[in-house]
Amino acid sequence: MQLNHDVIPGVSLAGIRLNDEVNEVIKKLSKHYNVTRNDGVVTVSDGIIIIGYDTDETIYSVMCNSKSGINYKNKLWAGMSVEDVLKHSKEQVAWGGCVVVDGINGIGLPLPKEFDDFSHITDWLSVDYIFEHLSIFRL
Repeated sequence: MQLNHDVIPGVSLAGIRLNDEVNEVIKKLSKHYNVTRNDGVVTVSDGIIIIGYDTDETIYSVMCNSKSGINYKNKLWAGMSVEDVLKHSKEQVAWGGCVVVDGINGIGLPLPKEFDDFSHITDWLSVDYIFEHLSIFRL
């Protein structure tokens, strides 16, 4: 399996699909990438891709970091600042520990644990805060 730059909110990121069986994905990725597995998390190529999976071994989230170069419709990407989020979206809400923009469910920018809720994105985060990851997750 080769990683790609495709993003389908609530479905897949980089060619890795939500709800797929993690062992099958690891087997395919291991042919091309350094893959580690530890406590419900699979890390690909030193964190370019991070996969979360449940106790039943199904994938519930996939994240990428800024080294991946993945960009969702020039609206969301890892490495964007709060200022970028404000420039590229009309509405921002906190949902499931992520910033979700413009009502696009199943994709977001993970928030720091201590700031997992807000009325306005700038309530707790400065405009120069950088979101290190982009995440897709189950709806």
